[in-house]
Amino acid sequence: MKKLLFIFPLLLILAGFTAQKLVDDKLKNLLLQFKIDEPTAKSNILYAVSGPSFYLPNVKILKDMAVGDRISAIQSIGKNIKEYVSSKDFINAYNKLREDRMPTQPNEPKYSAQLKEEQKTNLLNAIAEAEKNKKQVGADQQAIFDDVIKMYKQQLADLDGQNTMYTPEMDEYIKQGYQTEMEDYKNKIAQWEAEYPTDNPKPLIKKWINTFLDKSSDINFDAKLEKDKYGKMKFVDPLYESKDNQWKQYYRAGKETVTAARTFAQNWLAEL
Repeated sequence: MKKLLFIFPLLLILAGFTAQKLVDDKLKNLLLQFKIDEPTAKSNILYAVSGPSFYLPNVKILKDMAVGDRISAIQSIGKNIKEYVSSKDFINAYNKLREDRMPTQPNEPKYSAQLKEEQKTNLLNAIAEAEKNKKQVGADQQAIFDDVIKMYKQQLADLDGQNTMYTPEMDEYIKQGYQTEMEDYKNKIAQWEAEYPTDNPKPLIKKWINTFLDKSSDINFDAKLEKDKYGKMKFVDPLYESKDNQWKQYYRAGKETVTAARTFAQNWLAEL
């Protein structure tokens, strides 16, 4: 399985822009080596922004580049992604995502009169079915159906009896429950509208970038590694060994790569 390398969102799409603007053939060849087509790359941008998600297939190719070329690649790809997330194509995809994430409005509740009528219909159907089945068995088995029919008829009578559950009090409980659901729905709609304004993915992009900046803010690139008894590289300091995979992958990406990505991220954030 290819190792996943967590890195600044700009590096997520190191492929797929062969039909877009590219800085030079060196970068274009780099992108093609990742074997990700344009539709997949564009889809990954939306996935990353809306996650937020920060991953990239094995970037050994990128790490093998000279530091200056690596930084230049980050800046160039960042520029392409900035242009793409401002395009009509991306805005349309974002609007579809927005609709998909719209909270679902609670259904109108059924009150006692409707529930009672539905239960009455169910019981009448059950009685009719039992009477039909009774005629299809021998006389020695009909008593079983007589007991079932009697039970159903008693339940039918109880619907209008003093102990019926279909009361004004029941309606009040249903009403209160629905009001609570609607209040929750209104709050979710307000949050959804704030997070997903129409034709405006900037809040998502800001969250995406801020998450990266937060996650990559405390990487100690001087942390020491050693092999354990199984030959696996581990951090000498238990504090770093306990870090999550994203932190460790930023460490493996290298200081120059992450610093360049953070600089681009901070500048982009300032523009939003």
